[in-house]
Amino acid sequence: MKTERGQIPVSNRRRVLILNATYVVGGAERNLQLLALHLHSRFDLHVCSLYQPGEIGEQIREAGIPFHALYGHSRTDWRVLPRFLSLLRRIRPEVLLTVDAPYAVLYAVLAKRLKLARKLVIAVHSFGKIKRTREMAFARRFAAGATDVLIVLTESHRRFLLEQEGWQAHEVVVIPNGVDLQRFTPEGGNLREQWGLSPNTPAFGVVAGLRPEKNLFRFLRVAQQVLSALMEARAFVVGDGELRHDLETSSQQMQCASRIVFTGALHDIPAVWRSLDVAVLTSDTEVLPMTLIEAAACAVPAVSTDVGAVRDVVLDGQTGFVVPVEDEDTLAERILYLLRHPEERRAMGKRAREHAEAHFDLRQMVERYAQVLAL
Repeated sequence: MKTERGQIPVSNRRRVLILNATYVVGGAERNLQLLALHLHSRFDLHVCSLYQPGEIGEQIREAGIPFHALYGHSRTDWRVLPRFLSLLRRIRPEVLLTVDAPYAVLYAVLAKRLKLARKLVIAVHSFGKIKRTREMAFARRFAAGATDVLIVLTESHRRFLLEQEGWQAHEVVVIPNGVDLQRFTPEGGNLREQWGLSPNTPAFGVVAGLRPEKNLFRFLRVAQQVLSALMEARAFVVGDGELRHDLETSSQQMQCASRIVFTGALHDIPAVWRSLDVAVLTSDTEVLPMTLIEAAACAVPAVSTDVGAVRDVVLDGQTGFVVPVEDEDTLAERILYLLRHPEERRAMGKRAREHAEAHFDLRQMVERYAQVLAL
């Protein structure tokens, strides 16, 4: 119920607004969704998108959490700004939490400078060139002096952001991503029968948004090497995105095209990982990839390019293998090694699960965010 002026009544709980540019399916967006779902009972929580709500936004709304889409049509649709300021005057949040999408940062900082929010928290999920744009550089400068807490994912991420990217904040807090270890488990249903796989068919794959930075053309080239060497193996690309048509077209030109499967976006990701023997990541840039944490929680060893803080997730030689970005031959060799050595693969998967339990528990992540937002 609203007041006569259209304002939302005051709550005894601290009012928090989570802001992002969009809520299409991605690691940072899924992370915000998890936070919203687990924090809304502790805070008077609202979530806002500058553009369309997206699939994740609709799921947040369906969970009964107030979700406000501002329906901007582009990054330069300045009609969004008055809508955003009007929303803030209605909601009157004490705390604004945003991620490092340039326009989300700009709008959040403006709100802080206009005293429409008391505290600004920015969670940075990028590492390197993906966010090296003029807009992001301006957003960082604009945020200097206004950011109360900067949340980073690892110590190496903290050093990079402060020393090389020039982020500034009154306080910097390290909070790694976390996954629901009760949901992402080695035990449970899988999709192997649905995919036409026998229990012993070697299967490897990637779960990702089909976007340029994931470099899934590299995955296809690596998959071709693996499938040529191991005729019974199958490769899977799980996810959707702007490059799906181009990737499918490229795969159809390969001799092993019939053994590369594009599933589209799937919702039961734990079942996906339980169906695969090896998780693969071929990205050009990442920070702390949720997809590898989820695979580890399901006891699936990984082979990944050496980007961002991947080595904090994949312990090279213990829970999988980390390979130089451009070394496609070694990527293929490491995948083949794991597919051909099931006992060692299972041992690595067991260690991966133990590592996830020790370092990437969703409950720990939520608790640390709650502490930051409550102060």
